[in-house]
Amino acid sequence: MKKFTAILLTLIIAVLSTGSISASAAIVPPVTQTQIEYLDNGDYVETVISDVPTDNATISVFSTTKTITKTKTTYYKNSSGAVMWYIRITATFTYNGSTSKCTSCSHSASAPGTYWSIKSVSSSKSGNSATAKAVATYKTGLITHDYSASVTIKCSANGTVS
Repeated sequence: MKKFTAILLTLIIAVLSTGSISASAAIVPPVTQTQIEYLDNGDYVETVISDVPTDNATISVFSTTKTITKTKTTYYKNSSGAVMWYIRITATFTYNGSTSKCTSCSHSASAPGTYWSIKSVSSSKSGNSATAKAVATYKTGLITHDYSASVTIKCSANGTVS
């Protein structure tokens, strides 16, 4: 029993002295939050927040600062549920219980719907949030109409992303 206790104690000390534990074997599937807004014409806007899975995340035993990466996507869907176009922001945040900060962000947008195209897309970060902006164009025959949209993702001091 003393030998087992000594081996266990040695393993615990070895793990703690390295300062980090690899989490690559325990990949957590994406968690999704969804919000839907119905429009007067029968179409709807669906906004989804998802985790970005990482293969080799490292959790520091001694650090109080944590890092999280999430995506927030706003889909414009027709009344049948087909995606006409979407805009997405992916952001990485650090947080420690008293403050949070967006450390990086990237954007994407696409228009798989018939008659739709993306005219422009951009993103920016400030403090604990990141925003992507896009202009989607609907064109059929002589009719052309631009639609502007933006999606903002924020992280609270305790790591809650909205």
